[in-house]
Amino acid sequence: EVANHLSVFFLSHTMTTTIATRRLLLRPPEDRDIPDIVSGLNNFAVSQWTASIPFPYGDDDAREFLKLTREAESNLLRFAITLDDRLIRVISIEDLEIGYWLAELQWRKGYGREAARAMTDHHFMTLDGPSLAANYGIGNTASRRILLDVGFVEISPGREFSRANNAEVDVMFMTLNRAG
Repeated sequence: EVANHLSVFFLSHTMTTTIATRRLLLRPPEDRDIPDIVSGLNNFAVSQWTASIPFPYGDDDAREFLKLTREAESNLLRFAITLDDRLIRVISIEDLEIGYWLAELQWRKGYGREAARAMTDHHFMTLDGPSLAANYGIGNTASRRILLDVGFVEISPGREFSRANNAEVDVMFMTLNRAG
């Protein structure tokens, strides 16, 4: 729901790390996730709130996404968020910015907050960076709530190009500083 973005992670780290929460497992995305990625993102209710995700979204888009994830520079940490071994979401930190999307069938269950908190905690426990950035599309109240609940603070409104909307959209830029 926000533009994807982290810094200073090594590729081998992104390929082996998993994070377990109370209900979810965050693991590297795999080819077997393609049907769940496509069904989650080929839904304008989801993709309209993202910057880099096209609409409509198909198998070729998912394959390209996985290829780019595998070939990513060391500034990317990306996880498939799984529930009962099924992908329900993808979350990333790239160039010190967190971004995510959640399949519509999984909205309003607290999974977004749980995964975002796990990802930000993992980031601050393993990296020396002082802060993370994020943004949400104005009108996306669910994403706003998730980011505020995790501790992000609104900084300023702005605009960002959204591929799904094929237009500039209004966003709110946010930051989260390392605690203590």
